[in-house]
Amino acid sequence: MKTAVILFADSPSLNRQAGEINEMLGNLETNFSNTELWLFYKDMEPEIFPEIHFAPQDKALKDKTLSIIRLVAMEHEHLSESYLQSLQHLQTKYPMELLVFPSDGLGAELATRLAYRLNGSSCVQVEGLDFTSQKPKIKKPVYGNNLTAEFVLEYPPYCLSAAKQACSPANMIPRESVAKKNFPLHGPGFNRVKGFDWIKKKVMIPDKPDTGLADSDLVLILGQGVKSKETMDVLQGIANTIGAQLGASRPVVMNAWIDMNRLIGASGLIISPKICIAAGVSGTGVFSIGMKTSEFIVAINIDNKAPIFQIADIGIVGDLQDVLCELGEIIKAEIAKKEFPGAAESRSIKP
Repeated sequence: MKTAVILFADSPSLNRQAGEINEMLGNLETNFSNTELWLFYKDMEPEIFPEIHFAPQDKALKDKTLSIIRLVAMEHEHLSESYLQSLQHLQTKYPMELLVFPSDGLGAELATRLAYRLNGSSCVQVEGLDFTSQKPKIKKPVYGNNLTAEFVLEYPPYCLSAAKQACSPANMIPRESVAKKNFPLHGPGFNRVKGFDWIKKKVMIPDKPDTGLADSDLVLILGQGVKSKETMDVLQGIANTIGAQLGASRPVVMNAWIDMNRLIGASGLIISPKICIAAGVSGTGVFSIGMKTSEFIVAINIDNKAPIFQIADIGIVGDLQDVLCELGEIIKAEIAKKEFPGAAESRSIKP
């Protein structure tokens, strides 16, 4: 199967998006006769590239890496029409049966619109693929990630965007290690995007720096049970004490109690820390998809019927601030004992 992976070199999540695609294609029970990376960039040609490497479930099939990387320089990197015309031109010169896009909003939009223009099939947020039958099938989460549905794709080319999921970010490799070609956006059949004279001013808003949340081993996630910004500030101090990165559910970020880049869930970050403490979080399906692959989950909630307890390894029914403050004091005491042996008295958890 001829496959093209489409990525954007300027994306701050490039290696994670490539990891999600590796995860999705790694479950594909078919061989790849040709696999290319179509990497779009603006201004400076990339110096490092994501490693696209996936092993089919059928071990009789060979592990597959890229055949070539095609570099595509863009003039209007934030305009979907510019990408679409470039992709149509690439598909004309190098026809592919499967085109795979990243999990972000741009990837989903391009997968859908390109399939329409090429008279193909599209689907977004795809977790798994099956090409063993006459017509390919895809699996994706539906109904707020509470169910997994299977769909049949009718017509090639198949334009798919990967689902957000916990994965290992792709390795970044130096340019000397890859076979690459620049792809000129000119020639017969290509019409350069025109008509952008209506753009009078362009302002670039830089992405906020990486919080380190996605790669943290210990994460404290706070939900609507926090109730106020003042409580949030107290719990931020406790997170610092126990050495945890702070995450949040949607009600917390929508109240502006914490930055949006700490949102956990289907529309935010997908994390898999060694220990995840979910405090005051009800645990809906849309949220749970963001942290359910954590190695060990501790849930704290005053409602003993909260859905979060269904996926927790340990459940504590109680006030989140009381529990977390006690935890912070215990850890402080343990730290003091290590730094000043005999100077700190040991504490026990109150019943």
